[in-house]
Amino acid sequence: MTWKVQLGWLLLLLFLGLNTARAQGNKIEIGHIDSLTSKVLQEKRGIWIYVPPAPAEPGYAPKRYPVLFLLDGDWHFPYVTALNQQLSTVNGLGVCPEMIVVGIPHPYPTRTRDLTPTHSTKRWNGAEDRTLSSSGGGEKFLAFLETELLPYIDAKYPTVPYRLLVGHSLGGLAVLNTLATKPKLFNAYLAIEPSLWWDNTLVLKKLEAAMQQHKFTGQKLFLAVAHTEKPGLDTTQVRRDTTGSTRHTRTNLALVDLLRRRKPGALAWQWKYYPRETHFSVSLLTEYNALHAFFQHKQLALPTSITDPSFTVAAVQRHYAQVPQQYGYTVLPPEETLNMYAWGYMQQKLWDKAYQFFQFNLKNYPQSYNAHTSLAAYYEARNDKAKALQYYTAALRLQDLPEARQKIAELQSSSAKP
Repeated sequence: MTWKVQLGWLLLLLFLGLNTARAQGNKIEIGHIDSLTSKVLQEKRGIWIYVPPAPAEPGYAPKRYPVLFLLDGDWHFPYVTALNQQLSTVNGLGVCPEMIVVGIPHPYPTRTRDLTPTHSTKRWNGAEDRTLSSSGGGEKFLAFLETELLPYIDAKYPTVPYRLLVGHSLGGLAVLNTLATKPKLFNAYLAIEPSLWWDNTLVLKKLEAAMQQHKFTGQKLFLAVAHTEKPGLDTTQVRRDTTGSTRHTRTNLALVDLLRRRKPGALAWQWKYYPRETHFSVSLLTEYNALHAFFQHKQLALPTSITDPSFTVAAVQRHYAQVPQQYGYTVLPPEETLNMYAWGYMQQKLWDKAYQFFQFNLKNYPQSYNAHTSLAAYYEARNDKAKALQYYTAALRLQDLPEARQKIAELQSSSAKP
């Protein structure tokens, strides 16, 4: 087989092993339901959890992931998990990292209570609405997030210190209230059609105060505004309108104007207007755009030929040295990808380059069974049985898999022969 054919098959196998959904018998599962009892809220809360699937082949080092916290999780969980998997791993896209998704359901009547910072019974147009009578529990809900849910997720799941908070409508209001009052809780904030009109634009005023007080320290914000006003009105006309029917959109545009005017340098913000989408149809498109916006690092250029001299360990190191500058935590090159290239180099008898990549993987993933057995296979191919035995034995200590046991037995047997 040629190098390109070998690489194609390896990529195909990698693709087939990466699926958002897991097939369990005759069911397809994309996550599971967890729960915790909140002392702050004085109730038990269910949470929907998606953890990216492990590699299809056993033996790779356990991964750790950023966490996307999703308000109204019972509404948005399926497509957010699918989008993340599509943009992170399918066909090696790498637009964003794989993430843990924590969906937070808000069953009636907790939604209005959880997502509003103050008590109010008025809609955007000023009309009284008795269904809002449970409003005003947002500060307690924020305390639940900060003191209970975030520590619980970090303790139980394989996280890295990078968090995103996503919310739509009242959820978007809660996102912006968190940004204004506790900006360091999350690294990135996605507010989809936020209800900034709430309580006489209270949160908009909080955001202006936060800008004046220089509260931001490198957070990111993506704001989505849909066409919820009368047909035929554009954003210029909406800004000039004074009726209650346009107040929702006017207030969101007021935030855009505020950000343009204040130019908060420590807040990397973007916004997008969706003239063909409504308040309820805009969410999926926004999630897609926001993931592109939040993760704008240049992707690692992978070679198409084994003879490409530019693809070296040093080049990979330089590339990944730049990524933490954007995200604030160490991002390692993917073990599976580097392992694939190392094996390709070895098959073509490019011994020095294969060794460099195998060693680099082991340095990055010292707890990886695969990294140890791959280096052992290299030494075995080089007829260094002592070194091969050393690395197979180290792999077996990490994970008791048949391959290492068989290899150890074969090497010991061949060494014992006269």
